[in-house]
Amino acid sequence: MSADASTTSKETSAAKTAASSHTAKHRGRPGRRTSLAWKNLTDAPVRTAVSIGGIGFAILLMFMQLGFLGSVGDTATVVLSRMNCDIIVRSKDYLNVYDPTSVPGDLPQWLEGIPEVRSAVPLDIGVTVWQSPEDDSFRAIALMGIDLDKPAFDLPELTPPTRSHLRPPGSVLIDDASHKSFGPKDKRKFGKRDFGTTTDVAGSPATIKGTFFMGTGLAANGALLGTRETFDALTPGPRGNRVSLVLLSLENPEALEQGLDAVKQRLQSLSGPASYAEAMTLDDAMGSERKRWYYQTPIGMIFGIGVVLGVVVGGVISYMVLASDVMAHLSEYATLKAIGYSNSFLVKTLLTQSTLLALLAFPPSLLLACVLYYATSYYSSIPIRMTWTWIGVVLALTLFMCNAAGVFALRKLLKAEPASLF
Repeated sequence: MSADASTTSKETSAAKTAASSHTAKHRGRPGRRTSLAWKNLTDAPVRTAVSIGGIGFAILLMFMQLGFLGSVGDTATVVLSRMNCDIIVRSKDYLNVYDPTSVPGDLPQWLEGIPEVRSAVPLDIGVTVWQSPEDDSFRAIALMGIDLDKPAFDLPELTPPTRSHLRPPGSVLIDDASHKSFGPKDKRKFGKRDFGTTTDVAGSPATIKGTFFMGTGLAANGALLGTRETFDALTPGPRGNRVSLVLLSLENPEALEQGLDAVKQRLQSLSGPASYAEAMTLDDAMGSERKRWYYQTPIGMIFGIGVVLGVVVGGVISYMVLASDVMAHLSEYATLKAIGYSNSFLVKTLLTQSTLLALLAFPPSLLLACVLYYATSYYSSIPIRMTWTWIGVVLALTLFMCNAAGVFALRKLLKAEPASLF
């Protein structure tokens, strides 16, 4: 053996020994993995910025779909949440709050005789046709009819003077959250300038006497409130002696189950059409409404699928980003394997890098999502709000998709032999 070969052999042996010592010394120290992952990101700042932008787009997509999905549940219960009652009695053919069908009009009197029931309040609710006073276009609008002596809703706007203004037939309050397409005079929102405006509703005149705030939803972009007599006048078709819902308040609200059982027994004892009604607590009614909009309507399903699509798109983008980074640093990873670093170290390094990408992309995406939530709520009159639940869910999904993409991106490298990579 020549002197040069002997020297080279000794240097190689020393390098391996040093590498082995270095590996044993630093194996399991997360700070080293973080440093290597961070250097991979800062080595090509333009590529890292593009990667963050791609992952951020997927995060924003998830935020928007979850925001729309949340608005479905929020708007589904906006009317129910303002009801002043403990128990709701409705038809067994009930579909949703704007299409409740009806029960016999004598049912409130029959139920008010139950000892556990303090009051039984009728409520009429449905959808009618509104003609815009600005451009004469026709649009569907929700209409609610209440008993002014026993209002079904807890609304601060229903003061004694306002109630007196609503007594003449055809007098209505309009929800100031109604969409601007319904024709407010300032082109933005109904207010004092619109008081006294008369327009056509289902072929009959209706006069705006004031505004109230309840909030609109995906089923109706506007709402009117009047007496039960006004409801009959502004609703197409004969109704007869019928009522949409009966709202029951109990003598002892804490004994809710006992009161509910008493109401159910009374309904079972009635014969004819009156027996075709069901009773449930207000909380159960709100849960049922959310469930219907989430799982039994195309709107809820579309937004639910959108969330899944956002995760898939984000996973694909993350995989492309990390796979590209692996290929760009392939020789460096091969060198690490050649000098003795284990596959687990490489996996942990890439997972650290993918986690850093997720954490860097998340804050700007969250900020942009908040801006888009506000803009969407402002221009569509549909409330979309950011919640800590959405933030936690999206952060968890982001970390999952980035780390899963990192594992898939490293598969080829883990299967390859270092010698074949040079």
